[in-house]
Amino acid sequence: MDLVSFLQLLLSGILLGGVYALLAAGLALCFGVLGLLNLAHGSFLVLAAYAYQTLQAAVPYGSALGFLLIPCLCGLVGFVTFTALLGGPYRRSPEDFLTPALLITLGLALVLEELVAILWGHSMAGVEDRFFPIQLGQLSLSGNRALILIMMVVLSAALHAWLKHTDSGRCLRALAQDQLAATVVGISPVGTSALAFTIATGLSAMAGLFYVTLFTVTPHLGLPLTLKALFLIVVSGRRSVVAPLSGGLLLGVLETLIAGLMGASWASIIALTTLLTCLCYRPDGLFTEGGLHKAH
Repeated sequence: MDLVSFLQLLLSGILLGGVYALLAAGLALCFGVLGLLNLAHGSFLVLAAYAYQTLQAAVPYGSALGFLLIPCLCGLVGFVTFTALLGGPYRRSPEDFLTPALLITLGLALVLEELVAILWGHSMAGVEDRFFPIQLGQLSLSGNRALILIMMVVLSAALHAWLKHTDSGRCLRALAQDQLAATVVGISPVGTSALAFTIATGLSAMAGLFYVTLFTVTPHLGLPLTLKALFLIVVSGRRSVVAPLSGGLLLGVLETLIAGLMGASWASIIALTTLLTCLCYRPDGLFTEGGLHKAH
């Protein structure tokens, strides 16, 4: 493999890793704050991807409109979902919330999967590149990929800044670290949890827009992506929201390089086996204290 081919693969891996990173960061919000493994998380990505393809085909300026409208609408759906389906079990027993939440979100994932299949059939979703390619010597970068790369960096930086420097972000972090202490100082567990679920769903939708712009999406992609995001959370550190961004980038690069060298059928197998091996030696996560950086 020559240098240009390697750089092209590396760039593709960074872009795929960015999608994984946003998806895992959203799931980490739910997992860290609520102790909730949202099995419908990847299904919102798929729903957003198909909605974005439809909007772009129907409206002349659907790209810009979709990136503004779809994550907001999915975030609203996330808020309604938490309020209508998850809020009651959470109020009754926050300590025993995991089991009912798993069953509810699994049912929701199956409903969303069937909804996508009914509305759009079993065809794959994908978006055409509408921008001129950028040529950097022998390295070619499509306009869509350049734009998505910039947006991923900006969104990741904004998420990190929000968690670290805003009152709502600090409330989320406090609730994740110690729910009892956070409640004592006046933080509302239900309100903060609803905010976490809403933002997590919006991040999943944004990841879906990035994914369908770069690759193709199928109606049954949701649960496999949710499982990959869960692996990333555990490997990166269960109490961290920012660390899965690093883990997602590593997984995307690893999968893409393996696919380029050995074929796509080996990529997920070897990448996930590597993650499992990491868990055997660092069960608390690679990026927790003592790893590359602290969780918060």
